[in-house]
Amino acid sequence: MVGLLMPNSGTNSNMMKTLLTFLLAIYFLMTAAPAMAASTEAGPRLLILCYHDIPKEVKRDKYGVDRESFVGQIEYLRTHGYHFVGLADVVAARDGVKPLPAKPVMLTFDDAYETYYSFVEPLLNEYGYPSMLGVVTSWMEKAPDKLPAKLMSWQMLREVAADPLVTVASHTDDLHHAVLYNPFGNTGWAAASRMFDPATNTYETESTFRARINRDITTSRKLLKEKGGVDVKALVWPYGQCNGIGMEEARKAGIDIAFSLEDVLADVHAPGALPRVLLVQNPSIQDFISALKKDFDATVQQRIVQVDLDMVYDKNPKQEGRNLDALVERLYRMKPSAVYLQAFSDDAGTGNVAAVYFPSRILPMKADLFNRVVNQLSVRGIEVYAWMPMLSIVLPDKDKTRELRVRLRDARGERVSDASYQRLSPFAPESRRLLQDLYEDMAQNARISGVAFLDDGYLNDQEDFHLSALGEYRKIAGADDVPYSQLTSTQKQAWMERRTKALDDLSIALMESVRKYRPLAKFARTLYAPVLTDPESQEWFSQSYAGSLKLYDQVVVMAYPYMEDIVFTDPWMRKLVRLAAQFPDGLAKTTFKLQAYDWKEKQWVPSKRLLRWMRILVSEGARNIGYYPDDAITNKPDLETVKPMMSTEDFPLTRVPESSQEDPYR
Repeated sequence: MVGLLMPNSGTNSNMMKTLLTFLLAIYFLMTAAPAMAASTEAGPRLLILCYHDIPKEVKRDKYGVDRESFVGQIEYLRTHGYHFVGLADVVAARDGVKPLPAKPVMLTFDDAYETYYSFVEPLLNEYGYPSMLGVVTSWMEKAPDKLPAKLMSWQMLREVAADPLVTVASHTDDLHHAVLYNPFGNTGWAAASRMFDPATNTYETESTFRARINRDITTSRKLLKEKGGVDVKALVWPYGQCNGIGMEEARKAGIDIAFSLEDVLADVHAPGALPRVLLVQNPSIQDFISALKKDFDATVQQRIVQVDLDMVYDKNPKQEGRNLDALVERLYRMKPSAVYLQAFSDDAGTGNVAAVYFPSRILPMKADLFNRVVNQLSVRGIEVYAWMPMLSIVLPDKDKTRELRVRLRDARGERVSDASYQRLSPFAPESRRLLQDLYEDMAQNARISGVAFLDDGYLNDQEDFHLSALGEYRKIAGADDVPYSQLTSTQKQAWMERRTKALDDLSIALMESVRKYRPLAKFARTLYAPVLTDPESQEWFSQSYAGSLKLYDQVVVMAYPYMEDIVFTDPWMRKLVRLAAQFPDGLAKTTFKLQAYDWKEKQWVPSKRLLRWMRILVSEGARNIGYYPDDAITNKPDLETVKPMMSTEDFPLTRVPESSQEDPYR
């Protein structure tokens, strides 16, 4: 093992002793069934592991992995059919030049600690395994005081970069820090947050944000070229955080591929940064193997609480603070997997949105509150989805709102739809533009995990006869003025499908607007229960359960028995799950959202009854459940009653400690 004779790396005999000791320790694991990496039609999904310091002994560094554990992990992967690949292999697979081998794994190391030079690179060189090293150039110039271990020097970097098995990547120049990103003193990651200036009470503009990111990456690449002798084309985002704007600027600055952090396997053909699995708290070999067998996937069972931000807002800042504290404490104790958080104001409960809780070009801001609450929940490990209207917004210009509204045609003639949801027509290009701008404003303001669409994304059989839709109607009916009632069954089917497509197309445009700033965002489409229970309901709602399963990450079925006038609620709940189970991915991708409040009787559903419904759904095979509404102030529903069904625990190996959310050295 000639390559191991490096400064501070120990002797050959010591290295062999460590390796042989560990090989004996894991001998009993050699007959274990190998974990199967999931595949896509384009090839196997890639496991990318993210390491930091690899010392002899881990003391207080939560991201350190000791040498014995590291060697054991490499040996397990080697002896169980994993194939080690480098950045060149990943790029070749992405570009269609050469597919990845079965069960591919990539090793990456962040921050350029000295142990990579003295231990990791010599060891991997002996194995013949490639690796990628992410370098923070400003740290190479002057290391921060609080780093857990010593960094490499520029000379060391040049030496390891000479190894053909090593690829050097930029870990940015100076984006490893937090910035103020709202008026409440909350901080966010510099690479993914638009900064807030308290002196001017303004947010950083998009152009300024772009210039800041481009300047940093350009500086990093220049230093790595001049002092490290490498022309880097790969970027490792600090904290794994980035957005679509940052990705655009990275490409402009010469970056060809980028990496983030997320506990999933990577699809090299997917757009955006490739996710890496961060190893924390020096996992044992048993935990490491357990994680591999689960493919590092996120929990398969979702527990969702939908929350009205109107119940947090108060004109009195002190009372609002108390309301927020109560909500955060309640959700932290409950530990749901995600919260669907209202991003708009709707005091009257109509679903017609005239104001929002974030700065917007389209609607007035009632209060700059959404950002603050998202921050308070996310730093405690709770995913937050922005609960947003799909169509029902009321513009400040009432004439413009009326001009863009969905139109209805029946025996009384044609007019603006008088349905309770005052929706904009999904066929109108101006509607789409306004809604896209609204979603973009929301996404750039808060670090959300996704979006849950309000249940206003529907069109009934007598809608939409907006001027922008008549051209499509004419293609089907033969003329603009043919009454819907006179269409043949084939024509009605075609018009229903066209309305459904218009709604789906709009949602796709909205998702693209969100991904501009939140490229990893997931999306949940809310459907009415009859869409699942009655095959003919697509005509009434222009919603397709099967189509939604293909288009969205989650389909939220409103399991609201009292809203649907269901007398015998228990069998109805069972029926919902059994029907969903008949569809591919039906149970995996459907969240059954229960009503915790009876709006017709104007009273809360008893907590024990809600608990019984949850148990019925799960006993029938439902994987994902949730409820709405939730009142942290009055403890509705009762926390201790529903907690056993609503609490979920994070995956043990990849869970990041709460304090790390603001840790600048990751």
